[in-house]
Amino acid sequence: MIMRKILLGLSLLITITGFSQKNQIQVLTNEKVMGKSLVDSFVIKGVEYVFSDRIHEAFLDTTTGFLTAQLRGLSKNGKWLKNTGNIVQYDIKNQKVIWSKKIAYQSSSLQQFSKTMIYTVANKSYCLDINTGNELWEVKNNIYFVDPIDNIGIGYKFKSSTGYSNELEGIDLKNGNVLWKRDLNREYGWNDVFYTNDSTMIVVAAGLHSINIKTGKGWDYNTITGKKDYTGTAVANAVGVGLGLLTGTFVMSTGHNLVRDLVSNTIADSSSIYLASKEQLAKIDKQSGETIWKFPFSNDLASKSTIFMNDSVVFMINKGMAFMGYRELDFGKPFFAAFDRQTGKQIFLTLINVKDDPILSYQIQNGEIFLVFKNKISKYSMETGNLITEKNFPKDNVGELKYFVGNQVFIANQNGDLMSLPQSDSTKVFVFTSQGKIFAIDSELNISKTVEYADISIYYLRTKDFKFIAKDKKTLVINNTGQKIAEIDASSNAFLIGNTLYDRQDKSFITIDLNELIKNE
Repeated sequence: MIMRKILLGLSLLITITGFSQKNQIQVLTNEKVMGKSLVDSFVIKGVEYVFSDRIHEAFLDTTTGFLTAQLRGLSKNGKWLKNTGNIVQYDIKNQKVIWSKKIAYQSSSLQQFSKTMIYTVANKSYCLDINTGNELWEVKNNIYFVDPIDNIGIGYKFKSSTGYSNELEGIDLKNGNVLWKRDLNREYGWNDVFYTNDSTMIVVAAGLHSINIKTGKGWDYNTITGKKDYTGTAVANAVGVGLGLLTGTFVMSTGHNLVRDLVSNTIADSSSIYLASKEQLAKIDKQSGETIWKFPFSNDLASKSTIFMNDSVVFMINKGMAFMGYRELDFGKPFFAAFDRQTGKQIFLTLINVKDDPILSYQIQNGEIFLVFKNKISKYSMETGNLITEKNFPKDNVGELKYFVGNQVFIANQNGDLMSLPQSDSTKVFVFTSQGKIFAIDSELNISKTVEYADISIYYLRTKDFKFIAKDKKTLVINNTGQKIAEIDASSNAFLIGNTLYDRQDKSFITIDLNELIKNE
């Protein structure tokens, strides 16, 4: 046991020491033509910064001109991410590497907010000097959420005897001092974080918890959003999936037999917050945390769900699934329900008679709701909850159904102009499949048209005067009248700061000057 502790100590020492060593990483700079105006035919120029490996994450601080690039390569077969890589701090203005350090991605993470850089390894978080990469201070706490305005980080205290506790700490990011402490259940992880005003945030974790970011004080609404000691055949049926994190603040639950995500999204009006859990749907007063009304669910009925409001009604779609670790499993029962927004009284609750087949997506149209399953689409009345019609789609013919596409999916019309696919025909809903096809579904649930993936573009960015629509690694810029203004070599990862478009593609970080384009428009 003593030898194990010594080895563990040496391992951590090597990790942190290795982190502080400089690496001679080169960045190549190329000025190149990145596109052209389709109006005046002038070329659009940019600069490409080519790193030594694939860029996994990037953060650009425009005040300093520093680009923080986390490099993480792929395995030889290109299927897996490597466990190690490098953090590179690069000065774009002066085109030079300021510092670089190794990082082990399995046990470490890096977050950056303006000029604050938080590096977490094992059970400690370090604040790094952006100019040198040196440690400014450390805390025995895994900081995973940062308020960049008040420069306060929050995370759970690590105790040597018991590991991570339920003791949440607010950390002053200027010096690492603890500003406040608060008990907050972390057993089922965090599902979401949002603000109700400049200083008050709401954490969705086994309920709702208001936190004054400066003092840590606030109210608690506790409810059940997970299940312990879950065993049975459902584990064998679990399917590995990639977890789409909502906020970047999610804390992974550690129990191998712990079911999580038995909770909905939150919705809010001027005075209240609505949340569904395994236990109940509730309306909570935003200021006091008091329960205005609640509707209880019978045991093992509710699971991961979606709620939304329409005038005086709160609707709930219970998906019939949950997560255990990163694996998806069948849990609860799919249903569609409606409740009075003021009283919480049930208007209807329609159980959907499917076994081991969760609801994947929904679409609302003309007072009706379409629900997608792997090989079926059902349509229900939003007034009565009654089934209107349903239809099976054999996997051998169409693959598996995935989700309804949104208005950000664009397609060229007969004149060659780009327009939103769902808005191109308001009588249809459009569903994406595992075969990379999009089906237009009519009111009778028949396939009226098939759109190939290769024919669609993604509308990913807008300004006051322009829309940016990408197809593969090409972006088309159109103005508010629909006129094509420019074509640029940029992907849907691109983002705009001022009049400069930035893009990340494999090993390259690209800056594209749009001043000439915007000036001419």
